[in-house]
Amino acid sequence: MVRKERKWLTHIILIIVSIVVLFPIVWVVSTSLRRDNAAFSTKLFSSRMTLQNYIDLIAPEKNGPRLVSDMDALILMAPPHDKITVERAKELFQRDVERFKRYIQETEQLKKEIDNAIAYLNDYFEKNSQTIIKSYIADIDNIIKELQFEKPKKYLEVAAYELYSQGEDLSTIPEVDPYAGQRDWEDMIGKRKMRLEELSSEKMALKNAIEPLEKTYQTYQSQYLSLAKTIRSFSVPQLKEYSLVLKSAVDLLEAAKVSNVLAESLPEENTILESFKTTFEQIKGIQLNVQKFDDLKDIYEALSEFQDGYNQVMDKWAQATNKDKAPFADFLNTIDVFTTRIASTINETVSLMNRLNNVTGEMLQLQTEITKYKNSYAKIEEEISKTSAELTKAYELLHDSLLYLKAKLAITQLERIKALVANVKLPAQLQMLNIQSKRIFGITTDVASMITDQKKQSKIRKIASKLDWPGTAKDMFTNYNIFLQNYEPFISDLKIYLADIEIQGPKFMPVSKTGVKVRPVAMERLIDTVLSVYRNNVVPNMNVMSRKSSQLSDKLNIKELSASLKKLDGAAFRIDQIWQRKPDHYMLRWIMNSVIVSLSVAIIITAVTALAAYPFSRMRFKGRKYGIMALLLIQMFPAIMYMIAIYTFLSFAGKYIPGFGLNKLSGLIFAYLGGIAYNMYLIKGYYDTIPDSLEEAALIDGATRWQTFVKIVLPLASPILAVIVILTFMGTFNEFVLARIILQDVKQYTYAIGLYTFSTGPFETQWGLFTAAAMIGMVPMVILFLLMQKYIVGGLVKGAVKG
Repeated sequence: MVRKERKWLTHIILIIVSIVVLFPIVWVVSTSLRRDNAAFSTKLFSSRMTLQNYIDLIAPEKNGPRLVSDMDALILMAPPHDKITVERAKELFQRDVERFKRYIQETEQLKKEIDNAIAYLNDYFEKNSQTIIKSYIADIDNIIKELQFEKPKKYLEVAAYELYSQGEDLSTIPEVDPYAGQRDWEDMIGKRKMRLEELSSEKMALKNAIEPLEKTYQTYQSQYLSLAKTIRSFSVPQLKEYSLVLKSAVDLLEAAKVSNVLAESLPEENTILESFKTTFEQIKGIQLNVQKFDDLKDIYEALSEFQDGYNQVMDKWAQATNKDKAPFADFLNTIDVFTTRIASTINETVSLMNRLNNVTGEMLQLQTEITKYKNSYAKIEEEISKTSAELTKAYELLHDSLLYLKAKLAITQLERIKALVANVKLPAQLQMLNIQSKRIFGITTDVASMITDQKKQSKIRKIASKLDWPGTAKDMFTNYNIFLQNYEPFISDLKIYLADIEIQGPKFMPVSKTGVKVRPVAMERLIDTVLSVYRNNVVPNMNVMSRKSSQLSDKLNIKELSASLKKLDGAAFRIDQIWQRKPDHYMLRWIMNSVIVSLSVAIIITAVTALAAYPFSRMRFKGRKYGIMALLLIQMFPAIMYMIAIYTFLSFAGKYIPGFGLNKLSGLIFAYLGGIAYNMYLIKGYYDTIPDSLEEAALIDGATRWQTFVKIVLPLASPILAVIVILTFMGTFNEFVLARIILQDVKQYTYAIGLYTFSTGPFETQWGLFTAAAMIGMVPMVILFLLMQKYIVGGLVKGAVKG
């Protein structure tokens, strides 16, 4: 007997892969059917499901706002009714009015359903108040049951004193004496807490001391950067030039030693010397703080070079001989002119250098102070970290005792709440129950956050969350009352304005037909009521009421109430669909545009490549071997690279060829006819698998080459041709970039561009509509794939056998 081996690991991997692959599809489907547009809700499936998104895309209803717009266009004889006769306009107008009346009647009927649902809910609460409260108390008992913990053996008194120090009343737990643990608490908690407070105060004081110093430092730093920039752009180049002059002066002194030419006259040496020393001595002693500021080295180097040149001049001058020679006279003249011309520049340089030196000195002093404070700050932070770690460890030791005591206190509070709500009468005291629900949530959340058992913590939170239904019910009733206040004037105004428009509207049509466009006052008010009053006054509270009713149904989970609450939710949703202004779109037209373009491209490319691949497979000619490879190489470059050329060509051709060019489907089809080489290579490989003998036999029997191609090769190559059709269709159907550039008119959009519009503008947050559009767009590709799928595997495999 052969034992069948079970490959568990393979099965597990396949299951995981299937879930990962299918999850996005499930998400898209579920989101497209949901009414709340909550694309990122924690609940994948919602009880509020509808096909409305698909209806809006495939067969959009002519609801209230669209009817109002159409009636207005008929009265003004404006597009799309500007070409019809007045009699035809009156017929259409009367039809719109009748439909508008039906919408008002339907809205009133839906309003009655909402009223009945609210009345039933009130009646149910009143009749079953005791049962509901018993269920509420039973849930509290379940929380109390989950809060029963084993009494810890250690640190109970310490934990009790910790809670006592926080202001908790422990008189309800007589088994512990908080004062008994005071001394241990001081050692474990108190001293560390006090030290942390002291350290925090010191830390704050240091922070307050550092902040003004850092601000002052930043001020000096700004001055420093400004001065350094000025010196680099002004003084440094000047100093380098002056250094060259001083070097030349030294050269003149050296020349005087060997010169034999006597000077005819000599300038006053002492006067020139004094002037030179007076001008340059002030710059001699400047020393920049380059040791601390590395970015000043270029300035320091320029200054040092100048100072060295000055010192050399002074040394050589003091040692100079042959002062009666011409080079010495030239030296004196040079120094005299040099000193006279640059005296003001040197003064400015000295001023800038001194200011920079003062600023850098202040910065160094501030750096020293800031560093000292920051070192102290770091030590305090280190001690805070150490003390906090010790305190955390102490609280870890107290955790079980704290949890036990907090649970005891919570149980006491929950018992009191039980006593408070035991005699509550619904729905009159719903607000009181709501307040107690919030208290329960706060109590349980505080204790649950300390529970390390995730399963128990999750269970307590779930029960507490279930107990918040009174708040949901209260919100629903509150928003229902506000909805009532706004609904009555809304529906009353609709009736009044419609009655007036029904009489007055047709009278304005002949006038509008002559070109005098006058809108009745009642029409203006009807438009404002439908488009503005409804959106601002009616829909906000109605939608909150609707959503809360759905949440209440899920939380209470009472069969008798669920049906009524769902009717309320559905009625409110239908009212919103009647009077909600919905953006216009052309979904079906976009899909049809894509189908036309994709089928055209697929058929043309398949026909061309089928013909072009045949010579490469059957005939022998020059360039056959590398021709198809060259085409493949060219096609490796993305289409976007030559988009400018295509755009320019279509723009030019559109001026002379009707129905062709930019913003035309024919132009887009032309732009897509570039995927020839790859498909040709596939078909050529498939042709190579068809025996030549079949064609040779046909040729011997008298068939032409064309006949063998059409009657023998093409029928046998139908699998690969089907594959090319499918792949080309799918690639073209989903293409976005070229279509987005070429097509500008919204009515000419393809599906890919149209789908993009559902993620922007008025559709931006309507995830349900977006996902529904994505699902509808899949239909043409799925149909084509199902019709031709039997060819895909055979076509691709056979086409890859030989090439």
